[in-house]
Amino acid sequence: MELTEEIQTAARHLGRCMRQDDYIRKYLDALEESQTNLEASALEKKMYDEYETLIAREQQGEILGDEATHRFYELRQQVQKNPLITRRNSMHRQIRPYLKQIAEEISFVLGMDYTVLAKEH
Repeated sequence: MELTEEIQTAARHLGRCMRQDDYIRKYLDALEESQTNLEASALEKKMYDEYETLIAREQQGEILGDEATHRFYELRQQVQKNPLITRRNSMHRQIRPYLKQIAEEISFVLGMDYTVLAKEH
């Protein structure tokens, strides 16, 4: 399905309206705070880097023991205890049903799963 100018304009308008919604704004504020805090963002990046390293080692056929994964689990625990990341994740869990409902309504109006359109563009 081609995105007409009308659909693109409506999508931009919806995005602006959603960013002004208090419920979404709280999540976006928590997201921004977790991303701009140097300690929280560095900790989370370190955890994901360690995860990717473990996956790469595993894909190369290495059998990972407890010692190899210990560092990742320690980092994950630190990330899960970080108040900014915890707040962001909590807000994300709360907002997901709301976003799903919006997605379903958009898809109903379009007569197709709009996420397919979003992935194409």
